[in-house]
Amino acid sequence: MNLTEVKREDRARRKAFPIAYVTTGRSLLITGNGHDIPARIRHARMFDWKTILVMHPVLDEDVHAVMEGDPRIVWHRRFAEEDDVRDADMVIEDTEDMELATRIAGWCRIHGKPLNAVDKNEFCDLYYTSFVFRGPLVIAISSQGEAPALSVQLRKYLERKVGHGWTFAANLLGRLRRRLPGGQARKDLLRSITRSPEFLDAVEQNDLQQIRAIIEHAVCRLPDRDERSIGT
Repeated sequence: MNLTEVKREDRARRKAFPIAYVTTGRSLLITGNGHDIPARIRHARMFDWKTILVMHPVLDEDVHAVMEGDPRIVWHRRFAEEDDVRDADMVIEDTEDMELATRIAGWCRIHGKPLNAVDKNEFCDLYYTSFVFRGPLVIAISSQGEAPALSVQLRKYLERKVGHGWTFAANLLGRLRRRLPGGQARKDLLRSITRSPEFLDAVEQNDLQQIRAIIEHAVCRLPDRDERSIGT
């Protein structure tokens, strides 16, 4: 593949639309005992699922280790059935039993449940992503099921490059946004701050004092606004 072909490929229509799925109050079903199950459970614990149901007759010791201490996780010592899929909001499957995997995928289609089937792209409604967390900022990296190992390496690269100045800035801007009335004026203020080269440089340099100073200076220029009420 030459450079022209790479650019053409980059402009191709994507088969997966990246979204952020709200987990609060919802139920996740994880079924199987494959190699990726511990990582899937570990990632699930980071999010606000109401329940995390793990279903398989026997689980390896490393799976038990990552389940320990989270009351949301319930282990059912059996294979998943259609009713389990129907009652879940999302399903993750990692089993080497293709007959069982095919049945689970069929139940997900019947009941309209999004499915991540590990190493079975033909069954997937959603692809797992690699995450980088910086406060409220979440960077999600996906290869659309084509090159997951490369996604992991890009995640590690970004973890080194995206410093905690981004966390500090996101927290301050989040508090500022919540304290200002909605509307175009708020959008304009936040955009003016985040598009400033000085602000971005301070974020890249992890200069927390300068980040705060730039935000406070922008707030001070608001008409009829007491900056002390902003809480930055």
